[in-house]
Amino acid sequence: MKSLICKVIGHKYTKNGHSEIHTNDYECKNCNEKFTTDGYGTIVKLTSFWKENNLLFEQYAQESRI
Repeated sequence: MKSLICKVIGHKYTKNGHSEIHTNDYECKNCNEKFTTDGYGTIVKLTSFWKENNLLFEQYAQESRI
């Protein structure tokens, strides 16, 4: 039922944690799905592809500070 609400009226995003890089993680209050932002700021579903990309961005940001 919760995912049906999201399909009809859309997700209710809440921001998860603090990120050192320019991507943000979100979670839907209704269906508990996880989302992230891509390089253009668009919110996309957090898949293994995006998890790996966010990890690489974070590692790059840490290396560039050294």
